Formats: sequence, structure tokens, C-alpha cells
Amino acid sequence: MKRLYRSRSDEMIAGVCGGLADYLGVDPTVVRLVFVLLLFAGLGGLWIYLVLWIIMPLEPTGNSAVVEMQVKPEAVETKKISVPKPAEKKKTAPVKKPEDSKS
Repeated sequence: MKRLYRSRSDEMIAGVCGGLADYLGVDPTVVRLVFVLLLFAGLGGLWIYLVLWIIMPLEPTGNSAVVEMQVKPEAVETKKISVPKPAEKKKTAPVKKPEDSKS
């Protein structure tokens, strides 16, 4: 059995129009327009809204429309990365200094 609640997710003032729209299966904008038309036509749109605000309970937080997802861990691939070796110093032959010639 479907229950009538004030909406938590689709609310402008108190969620009354969002809850009615969800219950009736119509767009919330249509319900809001009906309340505005009732207000300007003098048919008590404001009073109806206020009474519904007081009477309608707020939608429970543990909404059954929320889908829980379980994430399966994927196989973790390990890759070996070769690290370049530090540059080696080249060995050079010792430079011979010119000897002072004694003549």
C-alpha cells in the first residue's frame, strides 16, 4: 500500500507538493501550479497547503527507493617497474703532467 508523505528530496517550502506529486504519479510542477491557481481563485489554496503541511508526515530517511550497491573488489595487478640505475662515473686515465725539463 502506497503512503502519502511530504517529500525530503523534492521540496520547495515543506515538501507537500512533492509528496502529493509522488503519490499521484505526476510532475511536482503541476501540483504546485494547482495550489497557486487555488490561491488566486480564492478557493483556500493556502489553507489547504497549511493543513496538509501539518497533517502529512515527513518521508522516512530509510526510504525503500534508495538502492544499496555493493562494490566487488577487482583483482589487483602488481607490476614490476624497472628503476634506472644511477649514472656511473667514467674512470679516466690519469692525466700526465708535463715534467719540467731540466736542461
